Amino acid sequence: MAVKNKTSANSEEMSTKEKVFEVALDLFAQKGYDAVSMREIAEAVGIRKASLYSHFSSKDELIEQIIKFPMAALESTGPEGDDYDKMISSMGVEGFMTMSSGVFNNWMSTPKMEKIWRIVCIEVYHDERMKEFLNTFMGDALTFWKSNFEIMGRHKLIKRLEPDAMAQEYLAFYMYVFMDYFIVNYGKAGSFLEAEGKRLEDHTAFLVKSIKA
Repeated sequence: MAVKNKTSANSEEMSTKEKVFEVALDLFAQKGYDAVSMREIAEAVGIRKASLYSHFSSKDELIEQIIKFPMAALESTGPEGDDYDKMISSMGVEGFMTMSSGVFNNWMSTPKMEKIWRIVCIEVYHDERMKEFLNTFMGDALTFWKSNFEIMGRHKLIKRLEPDAMAQEYLAFYMYVFMDYFIVNYGKAGSFLEAEGKRLEDHTAFLVKSIKA
């Protein structure tokens, strides 16, 4: 199931709290967390600063909600069921990797998600909350993909390779692409998937060809 894309922060269908969240995302992604004040957020939303505090008590609460969003969205975007052994054995390596790429693309397809990763990438060098989030996120991703490659190995779908090393190799390119887009070239080449989708597709195809038994 794909993540539903919210309309713009000006949409009358959005609640005031949602508008605050969207505006904060815009400003943090453009200026950085430290350079944005609660007053500036309130003015951009079109409400009084005092009213803003009835929705979010501080910038810290806003950033905490921002950090929670990627994992919540991933849970709603992922495939149904958790029997990955059965899923991988029935789909095969190419089928499973193609499905996984589709899940990732759905997850990354919204402007909201792009802004969140922009904030993570520009703040992680000095914000302990971002460091903790990224360490947890990458640790979970490595564990997930190590398990998937172990399953592929048990079913003799891939060559006899070290699952942990394969997981690191597979995810390392994603981290490179994230740094390239969200730090070096942010805002220069369309959306994340428009700019990087083909490279990620080629990367997955190369990996499948390299490891398939």
